[in-house]
Amino acid sequence: RQMAELGWFGMIIDEDHGGLGLGLEELGVLYEELGRALSPVPVLQTMLAAHALMMAGSAQQKAEWLPRVAAGELRVALTLPQPGHQLPALDAKGRVTGTSRDVLFADAADLLALPVETAAGRRDFVLLPPDAAGVAVAPQPLFDLTRNMAAISLDHVQVAPEQVLTLDSADWDRLVDHADIALAADAVGGMQHIFEITVEYLKVRQQFGRPIGSFQALKHRAANWKVLQEAAISLAANAVSFVARQGDGAGAVAAAAKYYCSNVYADIAGDAVQLHGGIGFTWEHPCHLFLKRAKLNQVLFGGTSAKQDKVAALAFA
Repeated sequence: RQMAELGWFGMIIDEDHGGLGLGLEELGVLYEELGRALSPVPVLQTMLAAHALMMAGSAQQKAEWLPRVAAGELRVALTLPQPGHQLPALDAKGRVTGTSRDVLFADAADLLALPVETAAGRRDFVLLPPDAAGVAVAPQPLFDLTRNMAAISLDHVQVAPEQVLTLDSADWDRLVDHADIALAADAVGGMQHIFEITVEYLKVRQQFGRPIGSFQALKHRAANWKVLQEAAISLAANAVSFVARQGDGAGAVAAAAKYYCSNVYADIAGDAVQLHGGIGFTWEHPCHLFLKRAKLNQVLFGGTSAKQDKVAALAFA
């Protein structure tokens, strides 16, 4: 409710539908701060759904869903098509059958936005309430304690035409780019915070009568992480700006930011456990929360190899 009052859910929604009419650059700042705070709130999925509606929704769909999203009344669980994952099928009679896996925050959602394969061979979204007849939500195990995930089984779920959101290939590409820069920004926020608390620990932890941060080996490790972190910050900021402007090659830039920032985040968070010594391995210390979130960021919406292939396709074109 506080987030909605602050206008966070309406940042990229136009003013005609109760939003602020801002863009991805402003939203990128929010994603970074949510990552810094390890926020367990389904902001990304809801914003992706709002972005899809803004791009491809009919006047009726926009009027029905966007004001509720902006007001914080509608939390959306969403997933995107992934290579090797078969999508649920939408037949000619408007019935959907199949399973959508890896749907974040599905257990807390007011609306499910699921990609489907239509009888015409097109990919569309269907917008379904989680309590619709034939919909079953099954929690999936997840090591990241700041998020949760579920598989959605659809058994001949009847879908009305107004519940189908038709996107073209460019719309899908922009949604993937949005997801990539969001995870890159989340990684930047998280890596900065875990690095800050690690450096602070190195200053106060005493060994042999002196702070361990005075030892050259640990100074070098911290300095190396700082260099990689600064590169990640610059790459993420450039990618957000590039995608917001829809520059040429924006998809490759976003993919590069996603895999590089996620990998640096995981590496910094992993070494933070080591640099904290014995306390870093404990359940009570937040180190493991950052590391687990970073590891999930690496694979969400396409892992490192898939993103590197996307960058290579542009580089070698």
